[in-house]
Amino acid sequence: MNIRVSNSLLNNNSQVADTSTTQQAQTLRPASSLASQISDMNVGDVFTGKITDLNGQTLQLLLSDKSQISAKLSAMMKLNIGQTMSFEVTQNSGGRVQLTPLYANLTGENQVAKALGEAGLPYDARTSEMVKSMMEQGMKIDADSLLSMARTVNNYPDAAPASIVNMKALNIPLNPDNVQQFEIYRNNAHQIAEHVGGIAEGFAEVASESPTVNNMLLQVFTGGEDPEIANMLTQAKQLAASGESVVSAEAGAGAEGATVEEAVAAENAEAAQLAEGALNPDVKDTLSSDQSGMKQSPSIYGENTVTESLEELYTPEEREALASDLEKLGVPKQLTDNIRNNEMSTRDVLNLTKSAISQGNTELTGEALQQFGENVKHMLKTPEYGKLVKNEIMNELLLKPENVADKEKVQEYFQKVVRDTAHAAEVLQSTGRGETTLATANQNLHDNIDFMNQMNQLFTYVQLPLKMASEAQHGDLYVYTNKKKLAQGDGNVSALLHLDMTNLGTMDIHVSMNPEGVVNTHFILQNEGILDFVAEHLPELDERINRRGYHMHSDVSLNAEKKTVPEIMFDKGKNTKLIQFTSFDAKA
Repeated sequence: MNIRVSNSLLNNNSQVADTSTTQQAQTLRPASSLASQISDMNVGDVFTGKITDLNGQTLQLLLSDKSQISAKLSAMMKLNIGQTMSFEVTQNSGGRVQLTPLYANLTGENQVAKALGEAGLPYDARTSEMVKSMMEQGMKIDADSLLSMARTVNNYPDAAPASIVNMKALNIPLNPDNVQQFEIYRNNAHQIAEHVGGIAEGFAEVASESPTVNNMLLQVFTGGEDPEIANMLTQAKQLAASGESVVSAEAGAGAEGATVEEAVAAENAEAAQLAEGALNPDVKDTLSSDQSGMKQSPSIYGENTVTESLEELYTPEEREALASDLEKLGVPKQLTDNIRNNEMSTRDVLNLTKSAISQGNTELTGEALQQFGENVKHMLKTPEYGKLVKNEIMNELLLKPENVADKEKVQEYFQKVVRDTAHAAEVLQSTGRGETTLATANQNLHDNIDFMNQMNQLFTYVQLPLKMASEAQHGDLYVYTNKKKLAQGDGNVSALLHLDMTNLGTMDIHVSMNPEGVVNTHFILQNEGILDFVAEHLPELDERINRRGYHMHSDVSLNAEKKTVPEIMFDKGKNTKLIQFTSFDAKA
């Protein structure tokens, strides 16, 4: 039932009968201030008043500044003098203001019980949760609506009724996969970055079981052979073979003035130069710039280390073991020494392994091929190789921080993850692992991103599973502005960037920008220990943003009360939703 407030009924009398209702006011403001403002309020504005008088369908509301308004009920409702109520302006035109009570007025189980009784539904924990959620979401709670929602909720007995109600309110399609993902999000268990380590480790274990499966999974996540690495291996083999023949010739003739040692050294130098030229330029630059700097020990990193550096991934003993295994696959020592000396990236080492296996299967025959196959099987089961495969799969399942600012690269990343997880599911199915825990985790990752795409039809939201500081880190980006309004380019834009960092802790960054390019950024930290650190660097951030043509202002505060991004998305505006009073109110 609506309460209609006519402009002609606005009463600015500051004399009120119930003086106890004015205790919140510290000072007397002009009596007409808030009451007169109601006639100018916009649709969606909210205010609170206390009932001081009831006469039939007319009531007097005392506002927070001691002013009063008179309102007429459009139908009978159970109200009491002294009751505080919150209202939302639902219409303001033609000299008529229309208000609707908010759910915040209806605390207490009696309202829920009455609603269920009118609908002939049992009063229990699930039905009570359903009705309360419907109230919060501003849905009708008449008998037909409750019966319809109860049937829908009963279709998903394992899901929380609040999840089903919220999905209906958000117009998210109801199906088992979506319901499962929605509950995962609401429980804040959705973070891609938290799950990639376990998924990557599972695939590394599967890859160790046979060369065929290993090849299939590497094809899915890392692609085929790298032509440059394959060519480097071929030429290194040729040089090594040539070096053996030169040694033999020089040893026999001894007439060219060069010793055997000098000949071998020359060949080794040429092979090393060739190998260095084939390395990824970015990795070479990184390695050369870090040679004199402090290096981190692998023990500093957790079990979900993800890196491009061999020194961060392996201990010296592990690098030696990996290099020795590759030598058994025919990789010349000139190349394996690059592994021992941290002069290759992790991706290049994996590509070198793929090329060594491919070339060995092609070039060898008979007993040599059989022995080669045994060496391959042995290497696939080593912890060093498993760590390498896990690392590279994690590299593929995480987003590089430098790509976050590029919308197309973020889209490409999610498209690749969806594609790779779909193909990985096919591999698991074809090898009899379609019902395993790994298959379920892989499917959940696929469904997570698919569900996120559906949510993006409602609001702009994206997860940021980042590879930072050699570990997986989680981030969320949620834009508050309505997508249609955002596309039109009018109004303010507000966003929340949520980061869970290993050293900085949880950090919420609220950003708002108006059409004039004024940007306000508020950092909310959970870790008091870094409060001064962040505050110290905010002027630098402001200066950099200002150089790009914006007017930036940043501040920082501490808030120990943690609120997740899913809570903000799904529960934003909770307790300020409209509630339609229906038959059970009028009859009570």
